[in-house]
Amino acid sequence: MAKQGETPAHRWTLWVALGWSLAWMAAQLVGVYLGNSELLSRVPRSMENHWGTLLASPALPDLALFLAVLTGLHLLFAWVNAAAFRTLLLPRLHGRQRPLALLAQLLLVTLSLSLSATWLFPQSTVGEQAAVVFYQPSGRWIAAGLLLLTALYYLAWIIVAAIRSRLRVMLGAAATLAVVAVGWSSGPVTRSGSGSGAPDVIVIGVDSLRPDHLKRNGAPFLLMPNVEELLSQSRVFTDVLSPQPHTFPATVSVLTGQWPINSGARGNLFPPTLVNRQASMAHRFAAAGYTTAFAMDETRFANIEQSYGFQRTMSPGFGVGEIATGLIGDTTLTNLLSLLPVSRWLLPDLYGNRALGPLYRPEAFSRRLEMGLAGLPADKPLFLYVHFCAAHWPYLSSHLYEDDAISAMPRGELADADVNYMRGLSVADVQVGRLMDVLRRSGRLDNAVVALLSDHGEDFDLAHDKWPASDVAVPGGIVNGHGGSAIREPQVSVLLAFARLGGTPLLPGRDAAPASLVDVAPTLASLAGLAGPGPGYDGAALLGPDAAAPPIDRMRYVESSYFPDALKQRTIDEARVLREMAEMYEIAPDGRVQVKEHWLDYQRRYRQRAVYQTDWVLMASDDPQGELLVVDRRQRRGWPLSRAPGAAPVERLRQAWCAHWKGDDVVAAHCR
Repeated sequence: MAKQGETPAHRWTLWVALGWSLAWMAAQLVGVYLGNSELLSRVPRSMENHWGTLLASPALPDLALFLAVLTGLHLLFAWVNAAAFRTLLLPRLHGRQRPLALLAQLLLVTLSLSLSATWLFPQSTVGEQAAVVFYQPSGRWIAAGLLLLTALYYLAWIIVAAIRSRLRVMLGAAATLAVVAVGWSSGPVTRSGSGSGAPDVIVIGVDSLRPDHLKRNGAPFLLMPNVEELLSQSRVFTDVLSPQPHTFPATVSVLTGQWPINSGARGNLFPPTLVNRQASMAHRFAAAGYTTAFAMDETRFANIEQSYGFQRTMSPGFGVGEIATGLIGDTTLTNLLSLLPVSRWLLPDLYGNRALGPLYRPEAFSRRLEMGLAGLPADKPLFLYVHFCAAHWPYLSSHLYEDDAISAMPRGELADADVNYMRGLSVADVQVGRLMDVLRRSGRLDNAVVALLSDHGEDFDLAHDKWPASDVAVPGGIVNGHGGSAIREPQVSVLLAFARLGGTPLLPGRDAAPASLVDVAPTLASLAGLAGPGPGYDGAALLGPDAAAPPIDRMRYVESSYFPDALKQRTIDEARVLREMAEMYEIAPDGRVQVKEHWLDYQRRYRQRAVYQTDWVLMASDDPQGELLVVDRRQRRGWPLSRAPGAAPVERLRQAWCAHWKGDDVVAAHCR
C-alpha cells in the first residue's frame, strides 16, 4: 500500500520538478553559449562549422561526459525536490495550492543554489548576474536567511524520511557520504628508507613570479612566507634569465636544459613532433629508477604530458575537448559539484583548472595533486615537477564586497603594483606551503633536492620598470604581461634557487653567477648524482660534483614569442585575440590544438632575439627589417649597432647572436 503523499496520482510532482530543472539547465546552457559564442566560433575547426567540428572531433567524449554529469545533477535536483515536497508539504495542501507551492519551493531552492554559487564563484556567469545581492548588508542578510530556510527545509525532510524509512535512507546516506568523501581521506604514503640512497628531486615552479615582489629582494610587503622560508634554506641565484618568457617554451627549457631553438619549443602550442621531448630530464630520472610525476594547473597552452618522460601526470586535461567544455561548463550545479574531490573524475576538465579563471579553486588543484601523490610507490625515489599558475592572468580579484589583507598592504616604491597579481602570488604561496607539508609528512623531504623557480616574470610597466628617454627607443614589446619582450627585466628575469634537505646541505645564500633556466636540468642531475653524460645540455651544472662556475662573460640567449597586436594591450580581449590568431591553429588527430605547419615560419620570424653578456645585450626587434640594437641593461639605454659605444663587445655579441640563430632565415640579413 502506497504511503501518504506517494501515490501514483502524485507523480505529477516529479514531472513538474523535472520540467523546471531541465528548463533551468537549458537556460544556463543557452546563456553560457551566447556569452561565449564568439569564442566557440573561433575554436580551430576541422569542418565548416564549429558544432560539426566539436561533434566530429576528440572533443565529443569530453562534452558527452560533462553533459551526462550535468543532466544527472538536474535529474537528481528534480527527484530531491519532488520527494521533499511529497513528504513535507503535499499532505498539508489541497487543490491549486499544491502546484503553486511546488513552484515556490523550486524557485526558493534554485535561488538558494544560485546565491551559493555566486558567493563561491563570484566571477562565474551566475556570479556576475547575482553578485549585486551581496554588495549591501541588507542583501547579504536576505541571502543568508534564504539559504538558512532552504537548509532547514531539507534537514526536516531528511529527518522525516529517516523516521518513515530508516533503513533505506541510512543506506542512501551512507552511499552519498562515501561518494562525497572519495579523495578526502587520501593521506600521504610515507617513503621507506628515505634517509639514505638516491634523493627525491622536487621542482616547484611559480608562474609569473617577479623576484622583485619578494620581501628578501626589497619588496615592502610579505606576500609569500612559504616561498621565503624555503629560499632562506637555499642557494639563490640573483641574475637568472628565462630563455623565452612563456610557460611552455620556458618549461621545456627547464626539462631539457636546451635553448628553445634547440629544444624545438619556440612558442605555445608548437606541434609536439618538433619538440625534443626525449631530452627531458624526466626520462633520465626514470632510467635511474625514479618515479616521475608532473602536475600543472593550466596545460591548455603548455601541453606537458607523459611523452616528456613522466609516468604520472596530475594536471587537468588539454586540447579541444577541454577548451569546449570550459566554454560551456559554467553552470550552477556543476560549479558546486566541483568543490568535491569526486569531481576529479566526474569533471576532469574543470576540477582545479586554472585556465577556467572564474571557476578556478586553488584548493581543488592542491587536492588533485595530493590524491595523485598518495598513489605513488613509496619504495622508489621521486622526481616531481609541480607548477602553480595562480599568479597568471586573468588575475585573482578580491571576494565580492570584501577588501582582503592584500589590498591593505603598504607598497612603498611598488605603489603601482597590481593588487590582483599580488593576490595570485599569495594564493600560489599557500599552495607551495601545502605541497611542502604533504611532502614533509610523507618523508619526501628527509633526503631531497628542491629547485624553486619561476618560468617568467610579469610586466605592468611599473614606475620603477620604465626606461629613461633616449635617442633610441628600445623595443620592449608588450609592457603588460609576458612573452612579448626579450629585453624587459620584469618579463625575462626569474627566480632560481636550489636547496638540499637532508644529506649534505648546500650553503644557503645569494649567488651572482650569470644563470639561465637551461641550467636547471644539469644542476639537478649533478645534485642527484646521476651517472653518465646528459642528453646534449646547453646549460651548465651550477652546483654539485659536476658544477663548473659559469664565466662572468657567459653568453645567454633570450627570445620572445610571436605576439599579435591583440595581446599588446593593457586589457586583453580574448575574442579579439582569437580573431587574429585562430586561423593559425588546427586540431590534431589526438585532439590537441597546435600551430599549423604553414604558420610556423611566420611565428618564428616575428619575434625579438637577444644575446646577453654581462650588462651588454645585442638584440633584434620583432620587425625582421629593423636594425640591430646594442643595449646596456643596467643603464637601460640603447644604441643602433652602427653607433654602439666603444665599451660594448660588439663583435663577440654579433658572432654569438648569428651563430645561435643561424637556423632562422630571418637573421641572415644581419649576419653576412
